Amino acid sequence: MTGVAEVVDGVTTTLLCGASLGGETRECCEALLRAGADDGREVLWVTYTRPPADCLASVPDDVSVRGVLAVGDAPHWETSIDGVDVEVVATPGDITALGIKLSRFLSGGDDDLTVCFDSVTAMCQYVEPETAYGFLHTIAVQLYAADATAHFHIDPAAHDASTVDLFASLCDAVVNVGDDGDDDPAVRTRPVLD
Repeated sequence: MTGVAEVVDGVTTTLLCGASLGGETRECCEALLRAGADDGREVLWVTYTRPPADCLASVPDDVSVRGVLAVGDAPHWETSIDGVDVEVVATPGDITALGIKLSRFLSGGDDDLTVCFDSVTAMCQYVEPETAYGFLHTIAVQLYAADATAHFHIDPAAHDASTVDLFASLCDAVVNVGDDGDDDPAVRTRPVLD
């Protein structure tokens, strides 16, 4: 899976298409999180589906974490875990609050940042796909300005092809995990303009 990180090296946004609970999807995510760790790149989790402690447990040991932005009202979510800042957006459909908190994380550190957004599929349970698209478009612009990178999880089995294509249009690369029975994910990139 480390080859995926090499293929998408230099792109800002990647759509990670794979089963939400799939082991191959998680392996690919971890490879993307690890990319740039040697250069001091930090990780920010945005999670709709996993408790912050689970997110932090899956971060490779050699990767430093800027924070976790947890979406949804879960009483067991702490505001700090092992010294890592955890912010909560209690109402999953409140993308304004999510955008404000995410912007703070993007501008809140000196090191480069990798964002794991888990997941677009979960977000679309609370807002229309077109609304999610507009939000993620705005976030993509902020990522470019902050010299940050991000990968956005989506479960293609939960959406029709046109919805997946809509979100793919936001991204510099699309990684399809396990869609052809092969061990290696299929990666499609578009040229990056300087």
